Amino acid sequence: MGMIPNLFGLFFGSGRNVVKETVEALRPNAEALSVRHHTHDMSVLNQFAKEFHARQNRSWFDAFVDGLNRLPRPLMVVAVFGMLIYTPIDPVRMAEVFTAWALIPAGMWAVVGAIVAFFFGGRQQLKEHDFQGELAETLTRAPQVMSNLAALRKLRADSPGVADTGTDSALAENIAEPDENPALREWQESQRD
Repeated sequence: MGMIPNLFGLFFGSGRNVVKETVEALRPNAEALSVRHHTHDMSVLNQFAKEFHARQNRSWFDAFVDGLNRLPRPLMVVAVFGMLIYTPIDPVRMAEVFTAWALIPAGMWAVVGAIVAFFFGGRQQLKEHDFQGELAETLTRAPQVMSNLAALRKLRADSPGVADTGTDSALAENIAEPDENPALREWQESQRD
């Protein structure tokens, strides 16, 4: 009997729980993990709160620099569309500009491409993610759209058989005789009196 208490003392004695410590080495303690996550979340929220309050006490220079940071994308878009509009107006001048651009070294174009990719790349990545979701939603509607398209194609004027009126004898059968029309018969009787 002295051996079993010594064995339990080895695993659970001296204020330590060897089994618990071994399991926590393989799987984190859920309560401790929850506390760590909560502490991390609170520190992130506190940091955001400090940044938010710091932005409220901005000087005119801070507002000016924020405005400058927002300019590159719109200016690049306006420049590209400006070139597209100006080219037909003065094609000789734009040919001179494009010829001068052809003399720019490839390394400089790589730098310009990196700058443009920097300004548009992050936004493009977000738009691509949204596009994937919209594409999946569109694909779920594809069978309904295809059936609607098939129905619309049947209604085209140049489709044979759309306006099938039948034969003349079938039309003649469908024409009501004057005495078979009660309203016409009633009118004719009122005209006789």
